Amino acid sequence: MKRILLFVFCSCYAITYAQIVSPGTGITLTFNDLLYDSSGAVTSSQPGVYEVHQDLTLAANDTLLLDAATMEIYMDAELSIQVHGCVCCASRDEELVVSGATADASSTLFELRFEDAEASILSNLLVEYCQQILVSNSPITFDNCEFRYFNSQVIKYMNCNPIILNCYFHDNQSAAVNSGVNVMGSPIIRNNQFYHNVLSNVNQPQLNLGPGSVNDTIFIEDNTIVGCSSMSGGIAIANLMNVGNTKAVIRGNVIENNRYGYNQQGNNIYSIIEDNIFRDNNLETNPMNGGSGISIYGSDETCVAKLRRNIITGNLWGVTAIYYHSVDMGTAEDYGYNCIYGNGNGGEEYDLYNNANSNLTAIGNYWGEDTESYAESVIFHQPDQANLGLVSYSPVVTLASEQLPCYVPDSTQTAVFANHENLSLVLYPNPASSSCYISTSEPILHFAVYNMLGQSLLCKNGEGKDHAILSLETLPKGIYLLVVRTSKGIVTKKLQVK
Repeated sequence: MKRILLFVFCSCYAITYAQIVSPGTGITLTFNDLLYDSSGAVTSSQPGVYEVHQDLTLAANDTLLLDAATMEIYMDAELSIQVHGCVCCASRDEELVVSGATADASSTLFELRFEDAEASILSNLLVEYCQQILVSNSPITFDNCEFRYFNSQVIKYMNCNPIILNCYFHDNQSAAVNSGVNVMGSPIIRNNQFYHNVLSNVNQPQLNLGPGSVNDTIFIEDNTIVGCSSMSGGIAIANLMNVGNTKAVIRGNVIENNRYGYNQQGNNIYSIIEDNIFRDNNLETNPMNGGSGISIYGSDETCVAKLRRNIITGNLWGVTAIYYHSVDMGTAEDYGYNCIYGNGNGGEEYDLYNNANSNLTAIGNYWGEDTESYAESVIFHQPDQANLGLVSYSPVVTLASEQLPCYVPDSTQTAVFANHENLSLVLYPNPASSSCYISTSEPILHFAVYNMLGQSLLCKNGEGKDHAILSLETLPKGIYLLVVRTSKGIVTKKLQVK
């Protein structure tokens, strides 16, 4: 029966549309099925390797199974795979390569389109030399995938909430994740690596998000975002069309070497920004055009941001609050515990610049030195320009505060870590090669690994558990320092990778 259904849809395709269209009858197809039933639209040069020469449309109710026998798929230029049904990836030991047949970046590459599709899970894929992956009104999960050499944005979503986990985006011409300014969506972007995207050097961040869905929250957590071009930022969330109410959690990320770290712009945006590292986002050549670790630019005071326990250093500006806003960097009842130091340009240090009429609270933060007079010298606000809002920053916290993030400078600009006497840390095995087990006496907020120069190599969210598995596969042999921050303070231990 399956062969008959395939024959029907291939005949319809061959005569009418010059494309492959599945019948929409609930069948499950593999590329091996297409090889034998598509009249040459799909060919194979060797077992498990397929070449696609015509457009493919997967109708609603049908499933395309990327089984373990499918190892490589090569798409002719200008083709499109349109999905209205479901794409499912079978468990496999090696990644499945989906590639454009040409490496010529000037050509029009193939495109993947999920439009009003059924729930799909794409895992363990390497997708390269592609135009874009469009996801419109479709529930989809990308897990453990690699995306490279796209000549446009990688994932563009519209009116849906894609889930993007454990993926690697690198060397793409435009944004890794992108959405429109007037379409809503609240993606979950967690534990990914974004490295050297926006190679076209246009004014665009690596994560370029529009307004969120009304009843959902954007989560951007535990990612590493490293840039390389003077016009490419790290993360931007904008609500410029007064669409819905955007809620966002930016947590546990390392964002460095971009034009800027995080930019929030517009109105009806409510964000929590905590436990991140914004470091050396200083590639902008003109400080008047950018370079902030964090920038909150509101069109009214519904542009809301709460900052806690972030490390913000080496940027042209630390935190900039512009026009109208409601920024909470710490209150008398809830200290900020942000470490904001060493940001500046033109020979001046600017750790916080309140370029707005709105007042701002920034109580309980560390500013590079332990005195309030020094904090005043690196904060630009009403005492410096009468028409600006006032920043309330007293009291400041010192390096002795156990609630500070784990990476702060001492006189030699190396890391300082203070162990809490009443905390225990078990690390096993140590020495270790591929992974090790972490166990503490208190819930883990986050943990990080530093080299002997005090440089952060990885940072992970502990999710409030008292144990975690630390992967060491990206670390070369050597001696490191494991720093674990719990709800009761910080505990450290030397770690040897063999």
